[in-house]
Amino acid sequence: MNTKNKPDKTKENITNKVFNLRAEKLVREANDTFIYYKDYEIALAQLNEALRLDPENIKALILKGDILFCINKDAEALEYFDLAINADPYCAEAYGSKAGTLDVLGKQIEALANCEMAFENITLKNRHILPSLFDQKIAILIRMKKFEEARKVLRNCTKKLSEEDTRYLTSCYRKIIETSCNESKRKREQAAKISMKLV
Repeated sequence: MNTKNKPDKTKENITNKVFNLRAEKLVREANDTFIYYKDYEIALAQLNEALRLDPENIKALILKGDILFCINKDAEALEYFDLAINADPYCAEAYGSKAGTLDVLGKQIEALANCEMAFENITLKNRHILPSLFDQKIAILIRMKKFEEARKVLRNCTKKLSEEDTRYLTSCYRKIIETSCNESKRKREQAAKISMKLV
């Protein structure tokens, strides 16, 4: 197979990509239109133009996926997250957005795998998404009834996040995790007692 014309998707080549300034401006405008004015149609039109100018614009692909998710077009949203991941296989933001969509669709195993990929691809540049990734991972684990794992992740976040972010996540999840872990332990002990009586 001839690999000379195949694009090189190494981390170094992706980060050295030349940006189309007009496309970047449209993405910023679309983000503002989406966040501040909640005008999905105009934001999507701006993103479509940005993607016409720069079809592999990672920010545009992710933002379009996020907007499509917000307007309940989940399958299309996943397609755009996949396009972003194909364009940049090291994009933590794309994996995080994809994980969130899969989680809402009830596909927790896939969601957790994408969340893990997001964690693996965190850099200094995108470290700001760590609090939301920890939040996402804990929530997925709780839905999967993996309470001990969720407890470990909550403990681990204290090493990686600010005190404020840690306090917030702890206030959201500690009670449910501890209650669920204690209930699981109680059920295991009860099952062990019953099986001992049967022997």
